[in-house]
Amino acid sequence: RPLHGGAAAARFSHQGNRGVGALTSELKPLQTLIRLAGVLLLVLGAARLSVHRAKATEPKMDYWFIETLMPAAVRLPAGVEIRASNPSSQLRADFVIENKTQTPLYVMSLGYKDVLVMTTPDPNWKARVNGAHEAASFIAVPGRQANLDMPALTDLDKNLVDRNVLSGDPPLENTPVPAAQSSELLLVYGEQVIEVPFTLTYSPNTHFGNGLPASTTLSVQAAETATPTQLVESAAERATREYFLAVGLIGVTILAVSTWLVWLRLSRGR
Repeated sequence: RPLHGGAAAARFSHQGNRGVGALTSELKPLQTLIRLAGVLLLVLGAARLSVHRAKATEPKMDYWFIETLMPAAVRLPAGVEIRASNPSSQLRADFVIENKTQTPLYVMSLGYKDVLVMTTPDPNWKARVNGAHEAASFIAVPGRQANLDMPALTDLDKNLVDRNVLSGDPPLENTPVPAAQSSELLLVYGEQVIEVPFTLTYSPNTHFGNGLPASTTLSVQAAETATPTQLVESAAERATREYFLAVGLIGVTILAVSTWLVWLRLSRGR
């Protein structure tokens, strides 16, 4: 039976309201998701901003003193060279030992000095020298130099003390400069034992606050064991990476839900 105009309009209005209600119900998950995404973005943005602020206010670390290594004039085998770092360009001192010969050069701990340096070698002395490679701390051969930084030098000589100070605050005006220290390098080259005395001196770092310069040398052991995955990621880099990862995941989720809702709406309209 045909409906009167008023009844038809009421029915149409009821169906329209029901359709709007259904669509609103379908859009509720998307609206909730959008709100959640907005909250997450605000939280991540605040965390990233706090990391950058903390980094900006973090004091720059620097050393109080400049170190200088002065090796004694010792006759070395041809092709062997010992170079000390330049204190005008490097705060932390180190030695670089380069050996261009085919005979390996071994750097020994001073703990072996008593059995290697003897006025009158005993019958077992030659065997100990020939077995130096088993106890050597570092080796210098063609294509592989020995880099002895301060941690390496203090490891070779237990009496040598690293007296420099790494700090974010400059030293007081009356802070004394550390006294000079004496030590030596104990080297084995073939059947020859070589002693290289050196002196470690300190001077004030008049440019304190410039930050740590890039280290020009590392100990051989550290260089051999270091891998790219062992590099430390800064807090700012980690926060930035996590921020963009979260944004990407939220975007993919919103796109997937939106696609699902559109498909659901189209399928119901068929």
